[in-house]
Amino acid sequence: MLVSAAIIVRDEAEHLDACLTSLEGLVDEIVVVDTGSRDDSVAVARRHGAVLGHEPWQDDFSTPRNRSLDLASGAWILYIDADERVRRGDHAAVRRQLAAATDHVAFRVRFVPRVGWTPYRELRLWRHRPDIRFVGTMHESMLPAIEQVAWRDALKVGALDSLGDEHGVPADLTIEHLGFEGDLSHKYARNEPMLLAALEVDPERVYFYDHLARVYEGLGDDERARVTWRRGMDVVRARATDHPDDRLLWVNMLVHVTARDDPDGDLAALVEETHTRFPGNPAAEFATAAHKLSTGDALMAARRFEHLVGLDLDAIIATGGAYDERIFGEWAWNAIGLCRFALGDYPGAVDAFTRAEAADPDNEAYRTRRRLAEARAAPVSGR
Repeated sequence: MLVSAAIIVRDEAEHLDACLTSLEGLVDEIVVVDTGSRDDSVAVARRHGAVLGHEPWQDDFSTPRNRSLDLASGAWILYIDADERVRRGDHAAVRRQLAAATDHVAFRVRFVPRVGWTPYRELRLWRHRPDIRFVGTMHESMLPAIEQVAWRDALKVGALDSLGDEHGVPADLTIEHLGFEGDLSHKYARNEPMLLAALEVDPERVYFYDHLARVYEGLGDDERARVTWRRGMDVVRARATDHPDDRLLWVNMLVHVTARDDPDGDLAALVEETHTRFPGNPAAEFATAAHKLSTGDALMAARRFEHLVGLDLDAIIATGGAYDERIFGEWAWNAIGLCRFALGDYPGAVDAFTRAEAADPDNEAYRTRRRLAEARAAPVSGR
């Protein structure tokens, strides 16, 4: 058996059927560990022929995750949640790549964290072995174990989409997360005390600060969200080494304050620090360009926005993060239109506003700006 999908659930019947259906042709076995569902989650799993396990919920995600690994029989584990889907693709190429990957212990795959966002690479496939298990009660991770195995056994951790099989076909696997859609109040209520407890145990882990801040943002407590992001930033500033999760604090805070018209009056300083810490980060570039535009430097702003719309998906993925697709399209084209209009390039503004309007035809602001630019671009008839 080549691949086992490992899933834990609790009252996920609404999502589970589509998740398990998306695995057809990719995995040989589905393992579902239920942590106390009161809906039809178990029945849905049974209909798909899943191997079923039961683990009482104890405010600890690692325990049921590891139970799912104990029940799996495949040579490789695919880690996926019920509110995620595997995109349609060449699953046969993925399987060929895994079968041939004798020098790898794990692979990162393309992962879309939210609807309408770009993918980044996340570790979701690894060789099934007893020394790779999850740790941590929340935001549990198998990464420490995988890194230890890779170092000890001289095995690689690779990006699946960067490799090809013996036929030269890239093994592209993309997982989409739908968990941010709909009413999330129940998840916020569940996650806040768990995140606060996790920070008591590990106050240096900045991902907890970012997640907690996004919980408060989702609950409408914007001030508390910003305070939490700033606490995480202080942790980063106090240590000597960097971590890939650090950028989440600055980027998400930057998006938050930009969308709320600089509530604390420190957007300029935040833009400068974000751009300095994470040069080339698209979200930081967008915010920097927006700040340039708001302070009257339309030419420099236009150059930065035009750089963003010129990026292809591979270049975006290479930055290591995921971003709202609109900063490379709709929002950027609207901003380019504003820049060109300010610079007196009215035909160019018409083109940019038209592109923004095509992305959101119901946006009255784009339509009005396009019409105004058309009026300015129209030749003046002689008397």
